[in-house]
Amino acid sequence: MNIKELAKKYGLVEGDFWNHKQSGQWILTHDAVEKIANKEKIGLVNIETLNSEADLVRFLVTMAMGDITITSVGEADRNNCFSQYLGCMAEKRGVDRCVLKLINAYEYGISSEVEAEDFKKPETDYTITDEQKTMYQELLNSGAYNGDKTKINKWWAGFTSFEQAERGLQAMVKYVGAFETKKQETQKESN
Repeated sequence: MNIKELAKKYGLVEGDFWNHKQSGQWILTHDAVEKIANKEKIGLVNIETLNSEADLVRFLVTMAMGDITITSVGEADRNNCFSQYLGCMAEKRGVDRCVLKLINAYEYGISSEVEAEDFKKPETDYTITDEQKTMYQELLNSGAYNGDKTKINKWWAGFTSFEQAERGLQAMVKYVGAFETKKQETQKESN
């Protein structure tokens, strides 16, 4: 089963999975794994605590799909998990591993994002582009923001995604347009 077949079978959409460039594996979000579990009627049978310490949590998770039962370890420690909630992450890892084993996903190079910090979806696809930064500088230096540049720079620094930057630039274009119109009207009146 390839990722397209898996996506079709389980109704997964863009954002539910991506290709991990370093390993070449397909990575599913935890929510996508939950969708699969619901569709396949995969249920939790048991969770047994193996370790529950300040810096290490390990659970033995057992799940079933019909008459097939799978057990796997879900673990999280301060070295392999950046979350403060090690127990929650250990549970998610164990559950996702069981679900993926039950549908034979590992056989096809498909893993879950919670299995390794390195599997997190890259944010670089959604960052502010060089073109947006250039446009921002041009609008900032248009004269419309004289006296307010520090305030506007703080506002711009709060943007962390392409979409936020686009909305911000649209607002700036309107503001600069209104400034230019007012400037032209003032010049006409003084002539």
